[in-house]
Amino acid sequence: MEAVRARRRREFTGCWRCRERKVKCDEGSPCSACQRLGLQCDGSSTRLVWLNGKQSYRSTGRRYMHCERTWDNYPPLDSDVVDLLIAQCDSMETNVNECPWPMPVNYTPFFAFHSIPPTSLGSTVNLVLANGGTDSTHANRDDKFLFQHYVNYVALVMMPFEHPCNPWKRYYPSVSLEYSAPGKRALYHAILAHAAFNLAHLGADSPKMIRLAAKHYNTSIQHINDSIQTSADQGSGGTLAAIMTLMMAEVYSGQSRKWKHHLQGAWALLLNSSSKEPWKESQFACFSTQSLLIVKIIGNTTLTDRIHSPLTLTPGLLPATDRIAPAVIMPSPSSVLVNAEIAYASSISSTPQFGFTIGTQRSLLECISSITSISQQMRATPPTKTYSDADRTVSQVLACLDHLQTQANEDPHPQHETDSAPASDLDRPSPQVQNLASYQLNAFIYATYIYLYRALMDAPPKRVEPYVSLAFQNISAFCEQSSGNFSLWPAFIAAVETYTEDGMKSAQKWLEQSIQFGLGNRLPTKRIIEEVWRRREDAHFERAMDKGLIAVDWRDVVKDLGIDILLV
Repeated sequence: MEAVRARRRREFTGCWRCRERKVKCDEGSPCSACQRLGLQCDGSSTRLVWLNGKQSYRSTGRRYMHCERTWDNYPPLDSDVVDLLIAQCDSMETNVNECPWPMPVNYTPFFAFHSIPPTSLGSTVNLVLANGGTDSTHANRDDKFLFQHYVNYVALVMMPFEHPCNPWKRYYPSVSLEYSAPGKRALYHAILAHAAFNLAHLGADSPKMIRLAAKHYNTSIQHINDSIQTSADQGSGGTLAAIMTLMMAEVYSGQSRKWKHHLQGAWALLLNSSSKEPWKESQFACFSTQSLLIVKIIGNTTLTDRIHSPLTLTPGLLPATDRIAPAVIMPSPSSVLVNAEIAYASSISSTPQFGFTIGTQRSLLECISSITSISQQMRATPPTKTYSDADRTVSQVLACLDHLQTQANEDPHPQHETDSAPASDLDRPSPQVQNLASYQLNAFIYATYIYLYRALMDAPPKRVEPYVSLAFQNISAFCEQSSGNFSLWPAFIAAVETYTEDGMKSAQKWLEQSIQFGLGNRLPTKRIIEEVWRRREDAHFERAMDKGLIAVDWRDVVKDLGIDILLV
């Protein structure tokens, strides 16, 4: 009787050299057989072969593998995540830098349908999770999904361009994962609320995302209250960052009236902090206080009725003859508080890299603050009064802007005016980022010219048209090289004053790109701009006037529409 021949088990996981030689591979890297023979071992890497027409090819490699082994050890994806990934495939561009959609997970079965390499996704999430955030860190898959969306997408669009020092990607996620104090727990849930609101505006299962956003929003508020009552983190760390994150969540949600309450609360918390200089405690605390002051300066530009506390920044860059004089402080019963605010503002603005997260510099924010302060006084005071302080502010702001414009023309890639040398090469922005930063800075310079002429001199659009044109030249150059989230304030200031056909086309193109990021405040921004254009057009037909001579104050439009918008 013939003996039954034992069937040899075949494996397909060895290196290609051993497969071709039909010998057993120990699957080392490199394997011992290749080492012994002095051959180059290629491990089990994929080998691709191109065929023409009906050309045949006999593979010496793996011919069959059970499909369930492909995604072995990967957790299954929720149905809503799969839906979002499929939607991303539909909207994916061929250029990775032009992809407007977030990638909520660090693996996906749909990589074959777009050009983004798997190794480029989720690197930050993996790094953050490796530093203390595992699956057990998050209560459920929804929380983990929202957290990863924040790190992979929301944190990126918080700045106009990618930068290794982006605080929302570099500090906020890791601090929130510590979850050790009420302030840090508040930050964690604020981050999840922020991400959920953004996903809702991106169209990813909006009802569910809004429900999750509300849940985490309320949880964050509870932890903030606990932190304030117990003074758990001195009000300068996680709690302040959590309040600022909730404020941005309101901005992303499109709720136009609630962000200001968070801003006032965060500023009051800072002034009442037991630490005299909380911005010196850590880079995380420094960026949080910087962000607070930047938002306060930009937010003040949209105030229409009441006088707000002026924030006069101490000049540091310009020669003595070009420095901005302190804005006149209106009489106030709370003069001690006003003085404290001015002192805090000047100290915070003197910290390194102040302004870079929004794409500008300290001196420009100083100019904007001075213009706003004088403008609010002029709107609240009878027009018969002489404004010597306004005249002085105009001449000094113009000197400052001329100085900055000259610098920008001489050095298109200037170092930030208060930057210290980067700690390592990893912190150095790439040449492309430097180009994008220069477009941002230039647009801010020209927008501040526009803001000055319109707010303090009521100049007609024709007077500021050259600055509008230059601003949009930089905005267009930015948009051609990047799909990043261009700073809202300079683009808005230029858009509301444009009246030419080319200018309005440039503004509309920017608006179309800006709306794609899922930021709720972009829609009311668009509404304000178009209403300004409509009123100018109506006046043009009614009065038979050149549109370049028709001044429409966008602040009046904001007031008439009942919109309370934050231009960040």
